[in-house]
Amino acid sequence: MNQINNSKKIYHAAIYVRLSKEDGDVATAGKRESNSISNQKDLIKNFLKDKKDIVVVSERVDDGYSGSNFERPAFQMMLEDIKKGIVDCVVVKDLSRFGREYIDAGKYIERLFPALGVRFIAVNDHYDSLEGKSQADEIVIPFKNLINDAYCRDISIKIRSHLEVKRKNGEYIGAFTPYGYQKDSDNKNKLVIDA
Repeated sequence: MNQINNSKKIYHAAIYVRLSKEDGDVATAGKRESNSISNQKDLIKNFLKDKKDIVVVSERVDDGYSGSNFERPAFQMMLEDIKKGIVDCVVVKDLSRFGREYIDAGKYIERLFPALGVRFIAVNDHYDSLEGKSQADEIVIPFKNLINDAYCRDISIKIRSHLEVKRKNGEYIGAFTPYGYQKDSDNKNKLVIDA
């Protein structure tokens, strides 16, 4: 006699969080991680607390890594866990925390994860790949990834132009001073001879 299996699949999830720049509070307060990273984790855990079909098996944190590429240490460790069959669900705060590079983000979300049987959840974007793609998702998810990519490029252009203005004004923009000089105590963009 055939028995019908009514049990739901249990997903083994990796919580993935990322922040482009370290918060100032990490270095100054001697904290292990930035407030934004902690907040992302809390938001995801709160979302998952009543999801009986998801068990968290790992937390992967890239604190201080850009989303403009996927060569991030914790992201790569998560991919290894997926390849080993340890993880079959990835949960992020939103698509921008997953990555800001349009083509690669789409490759993972729309091709690689489905091919590997990985469920993908972006909490604030109300996206869960298990629920299937609606016509809106077909447009909205790639569009959000495109916006995230454009935002990253826009910020990069603004920073470069800001630094160019400082250089043209004769301001020092380096992180470290050359030998024999120090930064002026009143103006960090001015060098003085180290006497």
